[in-house]
Amino acid sequence: MHTPDFKDSLISEVAKAADLCMKPYVHSVSLENELNDANDLEDLILKIQCRNIDGEREESMDIELEVYKSGKEVNMTLSWESQIDRPMLWQGKHAVWMDGSSGMQCDPPSYGRSLESLARRLRTVFKASFS
Repeated sequence: MHTPDFKDSLISEVAKAADLCMKPYVHSVSLENELNDANDLEDLILKIQCRNIDGEREESMDIELEVYKSGKEVNMTLSWESQIDRPMLWQGKHAVWMDGSSGMQCDPPSYGRSLESLARRLRTVFKASFS
């Protein structure tokens, strides 16, 4: 079992990655479920909350991040928490965009590059943390 410092460090890394990839917004992160053992990662859910440069909440830009292992691979989905009709991103070895309503594969949206960049960066963070 990891100490709370591990959780705090992981949350901090996710927030830093979001700040870097989703400029000009500033992000805070909360863990929505318990992280007991990094070697037994079943399903980790984080909320990435967004604020504009004036510090005001931008709830439409909040992201739900779900991280899980499949074999030795770390996979994740990123979706807009308040806008389920927007496409969501599944990131494993490669990115796959899915329609938020039907789950069917779709073309990347106009904002896709920044979210894919965030997913790649986060995948690196989680692979290092959970290997």
